[in-house]
Amino acid sequence: MNERALEHGLQIPTAIDRQVRLDLLANPYGPVERVIDSVSRFDGWTSITDDPAEGLRARLGARTGVPANWVVLANGIDELHAMIAQWRRDHGPIVLFPPSDPHLETWVRRHSAQVELAPRRNEFAIPIEATTSSLPRGATSIVMTPNDPTGTIMTVQEAVRLSRQSSLVVIDERHAAYSPRSLAQLVREFDNLVLLQTFETFAALTAFPLAWAIAPPSIAREIAARGRPSGPARVSVVAALAALDADLEIKATVRRVMIEKGRLFRQLRKLSMISPAYPSWSNFLLARIERGTAAFFMPRLAQRGISVHEVESPNLPDHLRISAVSTDATYALKRALIEIALEL
Repeated sequence: MNERALEHGLQIPTAIDRQVRLDLLANPYGPVERVIDSVSRFDGWTSITDDPAEGLRARLGARTGVPANWVVLANGIDELHAMIAQWRRDHGPIVLFPPSDPHLETWVRRHSAQVELAPRRNEFAIPIEATTSSLPRGATSIVMTPNDPTGTIMTVQEAVRLSRQSSLVVIDERHAAYSPRSLAQLVREFDNLVLLQTFETFAALTAFPLAWAIAPPSIAREIAARGRPSGPARVSVVAALAALDADLEIKATVRRVMIEKGRLFRQLRKLSMISPAYPSWSNFLLARIERGTAAFFMPRLAQRGISVHEVESPNLPDHLRISAVSTDATYALKRALIEIALEL
């Protein structure tokens, strides 16, 4: 037993009792009961005249104030990005703004020959000037907002400037349910904006991925033309419709996650081995190891059954993305960080 740990009334576990997953992005409360019930009763569609996918498009469009022909459905947000990248392959480079999700960059490169990076500025701002263009001709700009892993959002001003300097702007709002701000209204005002949203994150439908793009009809048709001929999986459409019906229940779980994020922020702020977390508009926080390194802390957290996400960016060394889960998970992380710091 570590003597310094004993002095602080702490006990280092000798075995892992349970896993504490603070590295995941989906709603930790999982699909709500209404969704689970709908999926469990699904046995396929017997009517060839009734198309629930069309009804889903209409309902999703209504949420943004657009007709159904503005909405494109897909089997998850990755599929939407692939469809857009394939369409834009010969129109010019796709521009990404790191630090952002490295999986997105890897995925887009699989479907597009031209990918360029425009690193963010201080406080993770989009590098766009009001008077001069810094983007290549014909650029398709993809911005995740709130951004993973920084938790920052793109402002309306940044979105407008980006739309003026890009051939197409793709706004990835997969985490936007946790933020009071959305750029959805801009899609109705600008003819070169595409909005992407998904049930995979806030509704925890990772097992039944269903995402949608909202864009002017001419753009929506181009995106849809690159989709699977069979369209979205039937069971995913059923789950998505049930999620819309359970909107109030899902929003209640989202509020619980955001309350826990506030508690997580306050607890991390009290610790000396980790920096106060950056402001975040999503369900996770970005923080930097101040004493020691991420390489020192990560395996020791794993030994205690705690998983956090180590950020894969050369510009963010020793940074961790930590998701809000529950009170127990927050305090388990706090205790583990204190125990590990005593080993330094």
